Amino acid sequence: MSPLATIPPALVIRARADQVATLYANGHLTSVSMALGAVILCAAMWTQIAPASMLAWIALIAVNQLWRVGLVRAFERARPVPDDARRWGRYWAMGSTLAGALWGAAAVAMFPESPAYQSLLIVCLFGAALGGLNLTAVYKPSFYGFVLPALVPLIVRVAWVGDPVHWFIAGVMSVVLAFVVGFGHRLNDVLTRSLVIRYENVDLIAELKDRTRSALDARAAAESANRAKSQLLAAASHDLRQPLHALGLYVAALAARARDAEWRPLVAHVESAANALEIQFAQLIDLSRLDAGVLVPERSEIALGALFARIRSEFAPQAAARGLSFTIVPTRLVVDSDPALLERIVGNLVANSIRYTHRGGVLIGARRAGSRVAIDVVDTGVGIAAEHRERIFEEFYRVKDHARSAQARRGMGLGLAIVRRFADLLGHEVALDSHEGRGSRFRVLAPRVGRSLSRARTLRSVAHIAEPGAPSCAGRVVAVVDDDAETLDAMHTLFETWGATVACGDSVESLLVAIGDVERYPDLIVADLRLADGASGIDAVRQLRHELGMPIPAIIVSGDTGTNADREARAAGLMLLPKPVVGATLRATAIALMAQAVYVTP
Repeated sequence: MSPLATIPPALVIRARADQVATLYANGHLTSVSMALGAVILCAAMWTQIAPASMLAWIALIAVNQLWRVGLVRAFERARPVPDDARRWGRYWAMGSTLAGALWGAAAVAMFPESPAYQSLLIVCLFGAALGGLNLTAVYKPSFYGFVLPALVPLIVRVAWVGDPVHWFIAGVMSVVLAFVVGFGHRLNDVLTRSLVIRYENVDLIAELKDRTRSALDARAAAESANRAKSQLLAAASHDLRQPLHALGLYVAALAARARDAEWRPLVAHVESAANALEIQFAQLIDLSRLDAGVLVPERSEIALGALFARIRSEFAPQAAARGLSFTIVPTRLVVDSDPALLERIVGNLVANSIRYTHRGGVLIGARRAGSRVAIDVVDTGVGIAAEHRERIFEEFYRVKDHARSAQARRGMGLGLAIVRRFADLLGHEVALDSHEGRGSRFRVLAPRVGRSLSRARTLRSVAHIAEPGAPSCAGRVVAVVDDDAETLDAMHTLFETWGATVACGDSVESLLVAIGDVERYPDLIVADLRLADGASGIDAVRQLRHELGMPIPAIIVSGDTGTNADREARAAGLMLLPKPVVGATLRATAIALMAQAVYVTP
């Protein structure tokens, strides 16, 4: 055990203050023990010593104890701080020293002639010293002030008798006194160390509480920041997606109208930049939603054939624009997953494959893998070197390869990071097999559902989107309902560029008026999911179909960042396209849905 000198002075001061407070707290016990010891001694010596001497001695003991009782009351009133503890300890030590001196005086003045009574006196004085050990050892000055004045005079008086027996008794008493003093000293050190440890623990607990409070405050601040970020993202989703959506539509219209060979490269660059901006914005929104923890998967049975058909509708035009083939292997397999999140996973993998493939193509397929289904996205792209195969799933990590296309270098390195985090959220496994310069295969393993769709139904659903009956939108009538004027104008411009007649309105009522002006039933409805005054685009589609008396094909366009929008559209049996919508995807989806209308009898 380390010496007290190594203990920080501040802790020793606090321990001493606690020891002094203990002395005063036990002051009444000290008075009772002193009075009881004095009565016992006088009773034992009553026949040996003059009563007047004993009464005088008891009176002095009483006066000293009365002074100490007053001292206790003064201490209780003052409630001194730790820095004043030494002064109050000195006062108490003075009282202890006076008490010890009175007992030592009794040993000299009341020393009897009879050896038997001498032994009784020795027992009484040592008993008083040892009996008060637990009350005085808590504070060293008080302990030494009582024990030494009380017992040293007794030892001297015994030795003063002068015969060998009394010398021997004095020697034994000296040894006992040494042991008593040593024991009291060590006891005080133990008590001091225990108090120091206690205060260290108190300080540690206080520090822990402070740190816990700071951590809770920091957590509250982080949660508040997260909420603020979520609100910002919600605002970004609404306020930024709208102009991005309109920009993409205008750029698509511009690309379709650019006939002059001099302007086509410039328009192509603008279109490429706009598409990259739309993709990066969507990825940032996805990443922020993951960080905020606002995504909660809602699992259901998903027919992969229908999911692949939607993927083809979205990405086949992009692949064709880059001169790549885009192949879907028909499948009847059904998996257990979240429809919106799984579609985003496969969509991000396909987008990544198209971005890094210069010739050849991309293939999507699925096969059984035990109790799971392996969804494969295979490309003939540049491949990925072994040292990058894990890191490409990290956020903002991109392979630095100057041989890659400008489009590939434009990405922020978020697509595959989002794939991994969506997959982890769903409990799906993602695997990669790649050969540099030959291509890559990304695999997603999802739980398989025991039943499968009929092959005929699956192939028909794929064919309706993959091989549309109408080659274009030319000659068609498209009805658009959106509460954003810029988006309405962009939709009108784009569909007119594709040869369609367009009727626009910011509500069902105004759209019906516009349809009346066209004097033809629409072949397609395009509706924003969230309209003004809390109206729903899905309800608008239902109302238009009811008013016109025809099950007109419809596309729902949504800027919502959550997965509820996709579920709402699916529940209504409608196709949903997330904002910002790529022009080629909008055109392919519109053509496919209008082609399906051939098989519907109004």
